[in-house]
Amino acid sequence: MAKIKFNRQSCRQHALAYFRLFSHVKFEKNTKFGEELLKYHHEQYVDKVHTRPDLYLKSNENKHAHDNRLKRNIPFVYSNEVQNLAALKGNPLTLVNVKNENEESFGVATFNPYALITARIISTNALFSVNVNFFVERMKKALAWRSKVVEGGKRANWGGGLIQSNETTATPPIGEIPPNESGPPPEVPLLPSDTSYRLINGEGDNIPGLIIDRYHDYVSIQHLTLGMELLAGTINEAVMEVLNPKAIIFRNDNKERLNEKLHIYKKLVYGKLPEQVMLTENNCFFFINMLNSPNTGWFHNRRHLRQLISDYAYDKKVLDLFSYVGCFGIQCSKKGKAKKVLCVEKDSKFTQLAKESAYLNNLTNKKIEFVCSDAITFLQNSKELFDIIILDPPNLIPTSKFIMSGTKRYIQLINLAKNCVSSNGLLLIIFSTKLCSYQDHINIINEAFVDSNRTVKIVGQGRASPDHPANLSLYLFADFYWFLLQISY
Repeated sequence: MAKIKFNRQSCRQHALAYFRLFSHVKFEKNTKFGEELLKYHHEQYVDKVHTRPDLYLKSNENKHAHDNRLKRNIPFVYSNEVQNLAALKGNPLTLVNVKNENEESFGVATFNPYALITARIISTNALFSVNVNFFVERMKKALAWRSKVVEGGKRANWGGGLIQSNETTATPPIGEIPPNESGPPPEVPLLPSDTSYRLINGEGDNIPGLIIDRYHDYVSIQHLTLGMELLAGTINEAVMEVLNPKAIIFRNDNKERLNEKLHIYKKLVYGKLPEQVMLTENNCFFFINMLNSPNTGWFHNRRHLRQLISDYAYDKKVLDLFSYVGCFGIQCSKKGKAKKVLCVEKDSKFTQLAKESAYLNNLTNKKIEFVCSDAITFLQNSKELFDIIILDPPNLIPTSKFIMSGTKRYIQLINLAKNCVSSNGLLLIIFSTKLCSYQDHINIINEAFVDSNRTVKIVGQGRASPDHPANLSLYLFADFYWFLLQISY
């Protein structure tokens, strides 16, 4: 593929317009970085290998612990481990070389003097220049894996083994569906399932702090750390060379950025983005809005789960809580042939998109219904029992200050949901936080079933889909766990 240069002239126009908007934005409390990062959204950061600042690890009784952790491929350096942090604060917009007192090098890292994790190793070779070629090579390696499990995934079983799939690039039966009140938007781009996936998954792809989701010709990027936002222009160039998309958007509205003292925002930085796109998954079709949606537009990490649960749904009554655009529910109804599906979502915009998606899949109101309601309110008032309940809340513990309140809400949701499951029915619970361990999740589930007359057992559990690889050394930091429970009474 010919190398495609990033259109800086177009991007500068976006930058100037955004600068005017930015100057009127009230930054979150304790935000340390704002306008000074803008130029790096559209211009490359120049990494000068031989003049990078050196970050030195403290020389104390724990120095071997610091060294050993880095040698075990845990790419984090914490603020209390840095010897010269005060000196480095004078120039926070930089990459650093990480060394110990003996001048032993641990590589090059992104840097944020105001974050708990001050440095994140992006290469163990400090002589590497972190430039466009650096990211192109990482992206090509990531793309090769996705080509095996997604693009070549006509053979890929998202549960783990290899099987022959019947999924093809289908065309939605638009001519056969009744119109809804507003009708489906005209000329909505169709995104094939084999080119929509998580391309870069942070540490799992050896780029800590960077998330890139591909939606065929459109790319959504999250910079979860200061260092990755500093390299945004460089990353844009690499994305253009590897994928040549029609549009790039920044979805920097993830609350994890608050841990880095970064601003929360989202914007289009390149190209033109349609108001809606039509995503394909497991031969089902969904309308989504990539800019005004949870996450980056879709939850690719649940792809295997939606397939799994739909396989259990035949002739069952299914409740899909926090359903977004009916992600689980529509697949249970169309692919799984469920007897009845009820999708509950509190955002009316997403409920409307879910209805349009149901029409798109030839699903009638007799098969699937949509309720615009808060999940807790719905469960408190429900007198109906369901054979399968999907409990898929947003991240209730995005930062450490939400640990107590988020844990209580998880327990409340599970406690309410279990009372709506029929005997021998299934309850799928999804956790989406980095701040709880596997054991923490088990403790939450156990707490919800204390003093209950119900018998519960785990019949399935796991993590994200294969397009979300994880660093083996960071298993404690996994941000996605799911548990499938069978409940009897």
